[in-house]
Amino acid sequence: MEDLFFRLLFLMTHGGNSHDMVLALRRVACAAAAIRHSAGPVVRRGSSLEVYCTFRCGCGRSMYSGHPPSLQRHTVVNHSTTYIQVENITKDRTFSCLCTCLDLDPCGLDISAGYPPETPRNIYCNYTVLSEQMGEMFCSWEKGSETHLRDTSELRVSSDSKSWRPIKIEGSDPPSARFALPNGVRFISVQVATHNALGSAMSLPANYTLSNIVTPAAPVLRVPRCTSRGCTIRIRQPVKTQDLEVQYATETGLWTTDPNSQNMSVALDQLFSILSLEPYQWYQFRARAKFTTGLWSSWSNVTSSWTQEEAPAKELDVWYTQHPFDFESIRLFWKPMTVSHARGKIVAYLVSVHNSQSVLEFTSNLSANATDTSVTFCAECHVTVSALNSKGMSPPAKILAYHAKASAHLDVDVKAQERGVALWWRQPEMAASYVVEWYPEGLKLHELQWLRLAGEDHRAIITGLNASECYEGAVYVLYTDGSMTWRTFRLFNTSQSVPKVGPSVKWKADATRVTLTWAELPRAQRSGCITQYTIYLEDSHEHVQQYSVQATKRTFVLEDLPVGPHNLWMTAWTSQGEGPASLKIQINIQAVDGIPVFLLVLCLLLTVPVPLLLCLCQIGAVKKRAWLLFQCFMLQVVPDPANSKWAKEYDQGKGKMHAQQSQTVLTEEEEPIVVIITDPEVVSNHNTEEVDSLPTSPSTPGQSFPTYIKSYSHKSDGSEQTQTSLDTETEQEEQFSEEEDDRLYKTEELPTIGKLTLDLVRIDWSLSENC
Repeated sequence: MEDLFFRLLFLMTHGGNSHDMVLALRRVACAAAAIRHSAGPVVRRGSSLEVYCTFRCGCGRSMYSGHPPSLQRHTVVNHSTTYIQVENITKDRTFSCLCTCLDLDPCGLDISAGYPPETPRNIYCNYTVLSEQMGEMFCSWEKGSETHLRDTSELRVSSDSKSWRPIKIEGSDPPSARFALPNGVRFISVQVATHNALGSAMSLPANYTLSNIVTPAAPVLRVPRCTSRGCTIRIRQPVKTQDLEVQYATETGLWTTDPNSQNMSVALDQLFSILSLEPYQWYQFRARAKFTTGLWSSWSNVTSSWTQEEAPAKELDVWYTQHPFDFESIRLFWKPMTVSHARGKIVAYLVSVHNSQSVLEFTSNLSANATDTSVTFCAECHVTVSALNSKGMSPPAKILAYHAKASAHLDVDVKAQERGVALWWRQPEMAASYVVEWYPEGLKLHELQWLRLAGEDHRAIITGLNASECYEGAVYVLYTDGSMTWRTFRLFNTSQSVPKVGPSVKWKADATRVTLTWAELPRAQRSGCITQYTIYLEDSHEHVQQYSVQATKRTFVLEDLPVGPHNLWMTAWTSQGEGPASLKIQINIQAVDGIPVFLLVLCLLLTVPVPLLLCLCQIGAVKKRAWLLFQCFMLQVVPDPANSKWAKEYDQGKGKMHAQQSQTVLTEEEEPIVVIITDPEVVSNHNTEEVDSLPTSPSTPGQSFPTYIKSYSHKSDGSEQTQTSLDTETEQEEQFSEEEDDRLYKTEELPTIGKLTLDLVRIDWSLSENC
């Protein structure tokens, strides 16, 4: 007893169903109470009842319901009996009685709630002929609404007015039954009965003439053998039929009935051919059969196969574009062929260039994955592109390099719509065809798309545009004479919005000049076509100045910025408005250190006098006065050249000194004094014993004069200077006028310079007559 009680509690607290709990309660000798109710153990859903408990204890009397059990508010009938009123019961319920003050076992019961069965309806039966002697009957029906109770059904069959016999029901939904039936039966009646604890129902008899419901068994198909245009299928069936239907489908899954298969008698084993297929297509096949009377059989198994290839019969759709900086080549683009046009697996593309006489100049084989290529082109050439499969090549698609034609202005209207972008234009006269091309901005050589239209068409709809892209495009009008006109446009769809980010700005300052540079926004963040940029410049007083920049620009220069800090940021615009601002950058313009005042004054003083002095030096009198002034600053002591390396080497006999055509021999006792004389005229010869005269040449205006070196003897102590006067009455002096005689220098006018060695003396023969 105790063991059973704990088993009941376990079932109540661990998910046991109400039927299991009732069985457990019934196995317990109810020591606590007796339980009963006003209805049977099964009630109709929505009904009401009372549940009574008669206790054997005088205290702690409780009534429970549900799972897990919950305490119920009960009504006391007398000192030993209580009850609860159950209204509108909608599901199975469990009730129990318990004495809580005594260690006694509870008592309980289970009440099921449901509906009586509905009358079975829509009985459907067919008869399948399996062989010449035997067939199979299959019947199904609808049982109606769910009863929520345990139902039992029975199919009753009567053939050729014989007595009814029950047939086993299959546990399926909807319920059904199968049974064998000899081919000799002509009529059959079926009836379905269903019952449960609340009632039963019986269908009306369904009467059939077997010839009306007879059905052949489904045919069996073998793997077909196919050519490029048709397939032959082997069909087998257990009995001969009068009608056959064969269907085929491509990868789309749409089944098509072959018209040759209808109203055709079919033997037990025969071949059937379908001749309306396309090359290089994957086809599925199925079939069903029918007697002269009766129903179609179920569909056969599905078999499939590929048709064979054929050479492509349609030319490629080819278009081209010119390289921006290469006028001797073009870039070809072509669209991959559809399966129906390719008629096989494309293995390569053949690109050929022909000259003006259609002689082949160049051929290139490209892989099957290629969709574009660049070719060298000439004005009189044309290019052909063909697709190749295992059976041959397509007709060549011919491309000419169209030349621009001066014609009437072509107006193109662009309007965004929900399904794409609509284009239309005025139809030019004598137009042979049109090409509408479009591509993401700046990606013409990578993502070019196009649409070919006939000459009578003058509108197009472009679909499949990315909402975040800005597209460029053009409408080309092609003429039969090889010329064309075109008009460019920009595309965007209806879902474009403002840019998602601002430009990334870089800057470089040079004094009060700032150069800004930025890159294009990332393609995914433009949200359409960028129409312009705006630059914002904020000074230290929070005054903001704006600058509008074209969408094609990538640099901008800010001139003459005032000294101090500045904040700068940029935004991008589409037709929908202005996008968010970029990150602010801080620019600090600093004052430039001034140029010293004395340098400015010096520059001003030199810019005017120096050119003036150069001009004055061209005058002879000015030259003479300048030379006299220069002599005042010359040294009065001529340096002794006796200590020069050249003199020492000469004294040791290593060589002789030659000065043009004169020669002077120096001894140890003599220390020559070197005087540098610059004479624009002729230097006269002297008979001085220690000095060799240098030959002179006649002087002419505009001719440069050499510098002469005169050597004088002096005493060894060097305390006295010896000067020799220049002879002014030479033969060359007679060739000059008196004005030019004034330019000759007398001995007194010769400057004297301090002692110097020959190591420090350099002779410059390149003085001109200019100062």
